[in-house]
Amino acid sequence: MPIIRLADVPEVAETGPNWDTLVMKKAIGSKKRDPAFDMPNETPSMSVTHIKIWGRLQQITCDETDRVMFVIEGDAIARVGDEEPAYVGSGDFILIPKGTSYEFKGNLTYLVINSPAYREGSDQRDPSYDGPPVRHN
Repeated sequence: MPIIRLADVPEVAETGPNWDTLVMKKAIGSKKRDPAFDMPNETPSMSVTHIKIWGRLQQITCDETDRVMFVIEGDAIARVGDEEPAYVGSGDFILIPKGTSYEFKGNLTYLVINSPAYREGSDQRDPSYDGPPVRHN
């Protein structure tokens, strides 16, 4: 049984201004589906990525995978699909069914789990995105 230690997973950073500012560690995944995946053990059935983000995640839709986000620390205002924006914090899960858009703004560390494994190029960003989510009172 492979043990994956977060300290052994290489970091991949993306920084603004036209990208979200985040640091990823792709711990579980598939080299065939994601050429940036750089771990010795792989599976096409799921992927798990540890992410730290500062700022906003622009609206994304993925038609290939169901996603679950688990917030490890920090907080954000998140919006999934047509739902009202809501506060999420440490210990919360966010379910994102395939084909559903989502976005958030905040400073947080989270895990994103994709099933099947994330495929490079499968995330589609909405070009009409007009800013981060705002929670209505």
